[in-house]
Amino acid sequence: MTSLHIVLLYAGILGLLLVVLSFNMTKNWVRAAGEGKQSDPDLRRAEALVASFTDYVPLTLFLIAMVEASGAPVAAIHTLGILLVAARLMHAFGSNRSRSSDAMRFLGAQLTYLVLTVASFSCLYVYAMPMLVGAR
Repeated sequence: MTSLHIVLLYAGILGLLLVVLSFNMTKNWVRAAGEGKQSDPDLRRAEALVASFTDYVPLTLFLIAMVEASGAPVAAIHTLGILLVAARLMHAFGSNRSRSSDAMRFLGAQLTYLVLTVASFSCLYVYAMPMLVGAR
């Protein structure tokens, strides 16, 4: 049985970040109680942060876990995990700093896409490599 100790670290950190983002959303929901909920920009932004997080982080963590389970180098898994945590923090702080999108939010989103792409290609590489080696 393969141990996934590295991805457990980043899953735990990202799980706590989701709790913080969810508390922020709940705080804004309570503050905007009543008819203002539908048009409150702070609540909409907090909801969008949680939605974006839950759209990208679970699959990306799963892919990183598959790469770790395949025996990838420890440094590679830590690099992907650190970049994913940094990306989501950048996205969250960039979204909360001002009412408009700023560079930090954009870079956080782009870095999330990069980690997702690298983890996806890594999975495809691990899948295809035995077939490529066997074809020789």
